[in-house]
Amino acid sequence: MTNKEKKPLYQTIFDEIVRKISDSTYPVGSYLPSEAVIQKTYDVSRITARRVLSDLESEGYTKKIKGKGSVVLPKKKYSDLYELTGFTEDAKSNGAKSSSIILKSEVRPASSTVAEFLQIEPGEDIFYLKRLRLYNGRIYGVFSTYISMRFNLPLEPEQFDSETSLYDFYEQNGVKVTSASETIEAVMSTPEIRKEMFLDKDEPIFLRERITYNDLNVPIEYSKNHHRANQYKYVVRLHR
Repeated sequence: MTNKEKKPLYQTIFDEIVRKISDSTYPVGSYLPSEAVIQKTYDVSRITARRVLSDLESEGYTKKIKGKGSVVLPKKKYSDLYELTGFTEDAKSNGAKSSSIILKSEVRPASSTVAEFLQIEPGEDIFYLKRLRLYNGRIYGVFSTYISMRFNLPLEPEQFDSETSLYDFYEQNGVKVTSASETIEAVMSTPEIRKEMFLDKDEPIFLRERITYNDLNVPIEYSKNHHRANQYKYVVRLHR
């Protein structure tokens, strides 16, 4: 390899630290060596050491904690936008464990917006389920799901616990999940979401809205899910 083709030093250090994160030399929750230590260990300038730490944070491997340093974050969750899967399935495909804390479960009248998405009349009863979703035991997001009552599902609070997969629940009760329409956008968190997810004030999040349909193209649920942006990556398959 010529000097012109040689990998930049900061990239070499970045790659080495990523490998050490992957093999748990630096496990999740631990702190990376400081800027000064990286400088001394690799015999590089302060600017190079700072860039390495900055790139690790921007790529979602770490988060800088004031007065403490760069803490290692859980591996980003990958989701393929070409396939219709739920949170539980996504976690399993990434070798992780999903769980939930139920924040609210109740029958309530549908707002005009929810009614439009579910193709029902405003004020008609729906089942509302709000969950704090955990990924390998760490807070991942707040999911709000509005479920249609038209399918005579056993929608009672006791039906849902920390391990419940809604898609499995539907299938087990004779409702086949076949398609969905979805929008994803980056938004700023509200005070309520920040409190529930323990977010910093200016931390951006993903808002993922999805309408899920059965095999007759009838809406089963409308979900409004807020995700931590630094723990998620979407994969889109493009064809030509």
